[in-house]
Amino acid sequence: MAARNILVALVPFILLSGATLLLLFIVLAGIKDSNPLNRIFYFQADTSGIGDAPPISRWTLWNVCSVSNGLNSNCTPNHPAYAFQPDVNFGSTNGVPSAILNNHSTYFYLSRFAFAFFLIATIFSGFAFLSGLFALCSFLASCVTAGLALAALITDIIASSLATALYVKARNAFHSEGRSASLGVKLFAFAWTSVVCLILCSVGYLLVFRAGRARTRGAVPLEEKRRGRFFRRRREYPGDGESGTHVMEPQTTHEQSSF
Repeated sequence: MAARNILVALVPFILLSGATLLLLFIVLAGIKDSNPLNRIFYFQADTSGIGDAPPISRWTLWNVCSVSNGLNSNCTPNHPAYAFQPDVNFGSTNGVPSAILNNHSTYFYLSRFAFAFFLIATIFSGFAFLSGLFALCSFLASCVTAGLALAALITDIIASSLATALYVKARNAFHSEGRSASLGVKLFAFAWTSVVCLILCSVGYLLVFRAGRARTRGAVPLEEKRRGRFFRRRREYPGDGESGTHVMEPQTTHEQSSF
């Protein structure tokens, strides 16, 4: 591909790189008490008086944490697909909003599926990133990258929608009991920004593939051009049995002398 085509493919690759990085932050948030991972969380709520819960708790994909100096701290051991169940998380139903207790399975499955789809979206996005490196110099690779980016986009939309629905319900449930609660701004900003980046990069890679395909169709190989000229000459001078203009040949010397 020409330098101009590489620059065109570079734009969706940058968007894809950004989406992959954001998804990695989401999936790894809470897994380790270090910056910037200890700044990202799903949900924060006033959990004072609920079993052994700290005054303020934060939920991530892997655990629940207390808050110290505005950062996640003293997190519980990591568990994949950590379910949002305050009564189970803190070992008591006292003080847990009744809306959560009455819809226990809803919160359980929403949190589990949100984790699964975020993880799948990150995997697809990671493979798309690797394929996108080849797409910088091959328009065929851009088709593969577009397919992987679309798969990442679909699963990312599902994950972000599930997580948003889950924690908006949880926030409303805590508010109904007079407790403060809020969504993690960074995590949800990362989630929906990654969706936008994946939409744009998917469209970009499809356009790159379409443009490359059009160039391939428009290019005629040299051998084909020569073959075309040969057949045009043959049509100008038809062979035996073919219709066409009869060409008079000159008489030989012997034939002329007979007269």
